[in-house]
Amino acid sequence: MTGLFRSFRARIFWAILLVAALSAGLSLWLTREWLEERQLEETHSGLLREARVAEALLLRGDVRLGELARMLDLPDLRISLLDSEGKVLEETGGVAPEGMDNHADRPEVQQARSTGEGYALRASGTLHRTFAYAARRLPDGRVVRLALPLDSVNLLIEQRLHVFARMALLAVVLAVLLAAVISGAMRRPLAQMVDVVTAISRGRMQRRLRRLPGTEFAPLAEAVNRMADSIGEQMRIAADKTAQLESVLNTMSDGVLVLGPQGRIRRCNGAFARLFPQVTDMAGSPVIEVVPSPELQEAVDGLLHSAREQRAARQEAGDEGPAVPRDLRQVQLQLGGRTFSVLISLPVLADARLGAVLVFRDISDLMQLERIRSDFVANVSHELRTPLTAIQGYAEALLSVDAAEQARHFAGIIHRHSCSLARMLEDLLVLARLEGQGGALELCPTDCALALEEAGSLCQNRLQERGLRLESHLEGLPPVLADERLLTLVFRNLLENACRYAEEGSAIRVRGQETDGGLVTIRVVDDGVTIPADDLPRIFERFYQVERHRGQNSTGLGLAICKHVIERHGGRIWAESPAGDGSTAIILTLRRADAPRTPVQE
Repeated sequence: MTGLFRSFRARIFWAILLVAALSAGLSLWLTREWLEERQLEETHSGLLREARVAEALLLRGDVRLGELARMLDLPDLRISLLDSEGKVLEETGGVAPEGMDNHADRPEVQQARSTGEGYALRASGTLHRTFAYAARRLPDGRVVRLALPLDSVNLLIEQRLHVFARMALLAVVLAVLLAAVISGAMRRPLAQMVDVVTAISRGRMQRRLRRLPGTEFAPLAEAVNRMADSIGEQMRIAADKTAQLESVLNTMSDGVLVLGPQGRIRRCNGAFARLFPQVTDMAGSPVIEVVPSPELQEAVDGLLHSAREQRAARQEAGDEGPAVPRDLRQVQLQLGGRTFSVLISLPVLADARLGAVLVFRDISDLMQLERIRSDFVANVSHELRTPLTAIQGYAEALLSVDAAEQARHFAGIIHRHSCSLARMLEDLLVLARLEGQGGALELCPTDCALALEEAGSLCQNRLQERGLRLESHLEGLPPVLADERLLTLVFRNLLENACRYAEEGSAIRVRGQETDGGLVTIRVVDDGVTIPADDLPRIFERFYQVERHRGQNSTGLGLAICKHVIERHGGRIWAESPAGDGSTAIILTLRRADAPRTPVQE
């Protein structure tokens, strides 16, 4: 039953129907009361009027009571003629006058004898029915009395009331139809508003109530539209802030991990996902399941526990202002051969819904650079100490000897070591200029064979000292786009490197070929001892040398200079040891002169 009153439309319908039914019932009851009162008044006046007519007809003397009843055209009317003492002389109701009581005590008779006419409503003692009585006193003292049963009056009332009942029923039917129309008319705007609000709740913020459904619902419709505008604006602001946050997070090179108050992962940025690609679904997981480091997990737990204690203490003290975190923790991790520096911090606002933020920075390259710097200092110190010691010693010896032959020998040693120092300083200056991107490259079509020939002439003494021969197979190669001076420097350093490690009396082979992408690939090959696999990734670092005892001392900067020169030209350089034929090869690529220039070359 309660389901019939759940909807707004049903409540309006039943409310109107109930009001109509109550109104109809009350109207019928009031109508009945009015009809009864009205009919009794009409019976009163009509019966008195008929009594006067009967009096007039009886005074004519030629009308009997039976004829009088027919003349008055009232079938149920009883007419009685009483003498002056109240005795019934005649009666038209079918009752013998002899058996009737004396009517002198009847109210209507008493009124008629005293005032000329009388009226009364009462039950008949003879017929045991309720009658309306009207009496007239005749001039000779007799009394004519008319009696009309109220049954006929009630029948007339019922007939009229039946007409009113049908009209009331029609009114109820019309009220039902009106209720259906009104509830339907109200349902449509409400359904429209519900549809718009539902659409807004599902994210369709462009929906609006364009047609306002009447004055009653117009304020509500306008409020819905204002609410939609406000929600849309708030969502736009939130989307802008989210987009800004996403942009900041995803453009960061450092990995960011955001934790909830219980230390569970909420989100991460793209850099973190690239650092740990093996983890796909990390939301809701503890940190240790993503980053397998008990040390990091302990640091996170300790910081969050400290934050909870500080928050509880602030709440007890009644301090509701923002709390700036003072407890930052930094952890250094070794994961998968990489070194990470992890900064753990709390949010600025003291909000129980917020946790911690972890920033992962890969410092492997920095650690490598630091190691290279340390090696650089150690190597430079070592490399400079030897020639300086020799120069100092032989200079002191020159001061103490007189023989010219011995002096020339010592002077030769001093000259050789000073040349070594000068070469080292020159290489350091070249490398510094290359690393600092200083100076523009003078790019032009360059013949690799001519650059190699020039480098070979500069290394001729080295080649002759060890009985090595240079085999060039670069004829027929197309010109490359390069700085001729720097390309000659690359070939010179590669030949000097090969001279140090090649077997005496062997050949250093330089071959070239065209490859895809407009490149020229050049291989410098020697048959010396192969490079150990552990040393192969580091041979292009400055001052890094493989097995110093294998050959002559060097500055350790030649291959580093080659690497920087080739990369400045937009090419690549790498080593293969052992190569396919068991030899050691240094391979480099350069772009052909007629090929489109790369951004590096531009």
